[in-house]
Amino acid sequence: MSAAAATTALTEEAVKWIGTLDELVVYATDKRASDVHACLGESVALRVDGDIKRFPIGTGDTFFDDLFKRLLPEQKVNFKEKSLAADFACNCAGWDMRCHLFKANAKPVLAIRFMRGKIPTMDDLVLPKAFQDIIKEGRPTGMILVTGYTGSGKSTTLAAAIDWLNRNNALHIVTLENPVEYRYVPAKSVIRQREVGRDVVSFGHGMVDAMREDPDVILIGELRDAETVKAAVSAAETGHLVFGTLHTRTAGSTISRILDVLPADERDQVRTMVASSLLAVIGQRLVSRVGGGRIAVFELLLNCTAVAGAIRENKPGQIANEIAVKKDMGMIDFDSCLIDYSRRKLISQEVAIETSDRPDEIRKRLGLSLRPSAQATASGSVGITAGTGIPTGVIKAH
Repeated sequence: MSAAAATTALTEEAVKWIGTLDELVVYATDKRASDVHACLGESVALRVDGDIKRFPIGTGDTFFDDLFKRLLPEQKVNFKEKSLAADFACNCAGWDMRCHLFKANAKPVLAIRFMRGKIPTMDDLVLPKAFQDIIKEGRPTGMILVTGYTGSGKSTTLAAAIDWLNRNNALHIVTLENPVEYRYVPAKSVIRQREVGRDVVSFGHGMVDAMREDPDVILIGELRDAETVKAAVSAAETGHLVFGTLHTRTAGSTISRILDVLPADERDQVRTMVASSLLAVIGQRLVSRVGGGRIAVFELLLNCTAVAGAIRENKPGQIANEIAVKKDMGMIDFDSCLIDYSRRKLISQEVAIETSDRPDEIRKRLGLSLRPSAQATASGSVGITAGTGIPTGVIKAH
């Protein structure tokens, strides 16, 4: 489909047709985009500060003809004749990026994720002090889990921690990533970054290899299967510092998720190993920051006697209670972090309320008036049973 024929798929705005990948990258990075979505004959969508937005540039045949030149011969054949997606890394206009080329509605579509440049410090990310203390205590051993939805900044948190270790300790650090998003510059440490699909077949195979490579620190991009989980827990128990990530919302659900991937007859044993080797679980969500950009809000669970007991006894609900009552240890829940950020003017009150799973609790702690329905509930006011005009609770079942 030619660019001229494709204009019906575009908005009414005047569209500039982009002819090369370099042109697209220059435009996208100027807009501070983290991701790019380009489809044949459509206007380009960019992800800026977490939101997808359309922009008045388009990609037609000329652009994709130029793009195909970057593919290996086998990738070209597989894409055009078998509709197989193609993954490749490249540098355009000074930016390292990961590209994923696929088909949708019989048209080529390109998704780009820019690799980050400068690694932020743990202070830049406002990481909880208790978490930083674990990283800085010398040569910690055990397991640290970083959790949150896709795009919540887990890789950035891990990069900040790994880079601090790299700059301050003489260690052998092995990372297993898919894809590699930050490139470390070795300082005091030796760092080997392995990308799944390029340098190693899978996370599981990478863990087997890592244990033969004399590591001090192992970073696992995702704990997604039983083989990887067991290897990670075993490494943490045998004197290594292991970082892993999961796509979970809370600390309690994180422990359950790890164990759920295991065969039922192995869970009790691994549960005991997790209870003894876990250092911390840090959960995060990205929210809009005052003045622009985004900032991560955190939940931090630290292992202690009570938490280890709850893990061994398979009581995930008790873990949330421990976070609430052990704040003197440095533990923090999402709501407390939201309140803290709001009071420090890092985020607005509106963002704090919208992000919380308990918005009325946030309103109360910020000294704001509750919503009318919440006020009625809090004051014990009665409602009306629908269609009856009778107060709720007066009608009884017979």
